[in-house]
Amino acid sequence: MSQYAYTGSIQLNNYPLSNPVNNCFRFTDKQSLGCEISVISNYWQEQLQLYGQKVNYYVYGVTTLSADMLYGEQPTAVYAAPKQIILGINLNENAILLSKYGINSDDEITAFVAISSFYITFGQGAEPKSGDVFSLVEYGSDRVGGRGPNYYEITQRIDQDIAATNQLGGHYVWLIKAKRYEYSFEPGLTGEQVNNQVYEDTVAAGVSGASKNYTYDVDTQGKNLVFDYSQTTDYDGVYGGY
Repeated sequence: MSQYAYTGSIQLNNYPLSNPVNNCFRFTDKQSLGCEISVISNYWQEQLQLYGQKVNYYVYGVTTLSADMLYGEQPTAVYAAPKQIILGINLNENAILLSKYGINSDDEITAFVAISSFYITFGQGAEPKSGDVFSLVEYGSDRVGGRGPNYYEITQRIDQDIAATNQLGGHYVWLIKAKRYEYSFEPGLTGEQVNNQVYEDTVAAGVSGASKNYTYDVDTQGKNLVFDYSQTTDYDGVYGGY
């Protein structure tokens, strides 16, 4: 037998050992990382200033007090006048989505904005929210053929993504996800340039100044090529009366 062999007995009921807590330095202690967190915050702001895009940001004036909670909307809500901010943008244009109803080609966008910069522009405590809209005025400023910037509606706002934005556990930026905005005469906004909406009549009923710039009329074509309802009913429209 080796002279170093253990000849005693192990008392298993003594494990795990009840050692006192080791109060050593923690590398992840945020109370001790103030300087490092400040450096990363400045890094984010610098990167967004260097590589970001100027956008016009429209705050949607919807409130829970005035909204119709049954339908989840507030028809009287308007968009505030735009303010210019800088966003770091990851744009996926013409994102193809295949569904059972066909192919939908839409734009998807992921953006970053410094929390402190957003406070400076919109006030302390202000946050991006779903329904807000921004337009890529710098990116679309020199498009050809009279085109203008595209508009995007925010669908999600995130303040925590440890793999992407929260180095050392700090909170520096808002991560925003948005989709291409579909304009429908909301007060405070205008539609994208050279993107005229189609109406079935010469003038869209009930919409002030929404005249179209083409002569095609679905009602007229329906009467001439399909069936003229005025010959058999009191209504001359293809949809009858209400």
